[in-house]
Amino acid sequence: MINAMRYTRDLEESGFTKEQANTALNVVLEIMNDNFATSKDIQLSELALRSDMERMETSILSDMKEMGAAIRSEMKEMETSIRSEMKEMETSLRGDIKNIQSDLESLPDKLTIRLTRNVVVIVGVIVAAQTVILRL
Repeated sequence: MINAMRYTRDLEESGFTKEQANTALNVVLEIMNDNFATSKDIQLSELALRSDMERMETSILSDMKEMGAAIRSEMKEMETSIRSEMKEMETSLRGDIKNIQSDLESLPDKLTIRLTRNVVVIVGVIVAAQTVILRL
């Protein structure tokens, strides 16, 4: 801090009266008291800051827990929704596969009918061609 005795002595040696030196000292001390922080002021500020930081940390941790719970809940809902959609798709695909199997099972019959029809047509053409040739 300031050495008041030395400060007033220095002022008096430089031409100040004792009253002027005391007044100057009082002004400097008042300015210092109003504007300078003491170690006690700093300790109190530090304690207040620590307390504020602890409250903020507690609040942030609480918010993080709430957010974590909300995220887990949303993920569960999404999982349920995705599983439901997958089940619907599976059911739809199974139906499509059964339809394709049914179509494939009836394909030989359809091919036989077409082949038979084509053979009949070809035989008819051959017979007609023979008839034409025989008439000639």
